[in-house]
Amino acid sequence: MCIIFEFHGLMIRSTLISILAGLLVGCHSVRRVEVPTGPHFRVLTYNVNWGMPRADLAAEIIRKSGAEIVCLQETTPEWEVQLRAALSREYPYMDFRESRGRMGGGLAFLSKVGQAEVAYIPSDTGWFDGWIREFETPIGPVQVLNVHLHPPVGKRGGWTLGGYLFTGKDRRREVQRFYPTRKPGLPTLVVGDFNDTQNCAAIKWLKRQQMTNALPQFDRHSDTWEWQASQSGFTGGWTTCSIRRS
Repeated sequence: MCIIFEFHGLMIRSTLISILAGLLVGCHSVRRVEVPTGPHFRVLTYNVNWGMPRADLAAEIIRKSGAEIVCLQETTPEWEVQLRAALSREYPYMDFRESRGRMGGGLAFLSKVGQAEVAYIPSDTGWFDGWIREFETPIGPVQVLNVHLHPPVGKRGGWTLGGYLFTGKDRRREVQRFYPTRKPGLPTLVVGDFNDTQNCAAIKWLKRQQMTNALPQFDRHSDTWEWQASQSGFTGGWTTCSIRRS
């Protein structure tokens, strides 16, 4: 699934907003979507699935999103070929990185604006890497950390109860490794596939770094991912987040 966020100058610089992370459940109201009246940009985060189901549809979703910055997870060399052929006109700046330790563990940035390297952080657990790049957006330079955190699976890679219950600390440790490699003082977005829920340890740790979550300001109930295996469809409420630092 993919999530699109739109940011304008007031949002990225505000120091007054404090929002709980994740898909909150409750009776509190959400913000209305605003039509920007000044400089702004949009960010899309999308786990495309390394198996390439409906690659043509994924390219069309990205194109129609109109996002200035696109952050992808689970890219592969085959995905790179597909997306460069389909989207190079709309996204003249494309960068892909392959994981050395995990098949289908690639990350990618597509953008309509100039971008530059900040840091690439290889995984030290055998799972997924982290990647930070800086973008020249209409409201000024912004850095984006693209993550695909440890999935809630057992040691052998299977979907188990233990994997669901006891891997939250692994995701927090990954964020704790990735986040300090950013440029201090530069507005920061942390986006991607968090593989976790609203109260997860990774998001709680980011909140303690004065980060806030954009997603629940506008939608607190919709599922953020969907996956089909064999004849069974799976949907869930795990969080694909965009967290920003004021």
